Amino acid sequence: MLVRGDALEISLPATSGTGYTWQAEPVAGGSVKQMGEPEFKRDSAMPGASGLQVFHFAVGASGSGTLELRYLRPWEKSAPAARIFKIKFIIS
Repeated sequence: MLVRGDALEISLPATSGTGYTWQAEPVAGGSVKQMGEPEFKRDSAMPGASGLQVFHFAVGASGSGTLELRYLRPWEKSAPAARIFKIKFIIS
């Protein structure tokens, strides 16, 4: 359960050299909004290294919904996401 005004951070595994990136889908009603661009924290300094893509969200109006992030190559418009992460939330 979240409370209005909370900050939410989600970290998902990603590999920088593959072209894949996590993208957050907008939440209906705007109760959870992405703050800025995600950052990438690498496991090592090697080019193409794996790591975590970190998203920051602001929690707004009361309600409930689902936050969905998709792991995809942005230029492949018709290709399905390689992975999907969903989290259901309730805001009081």
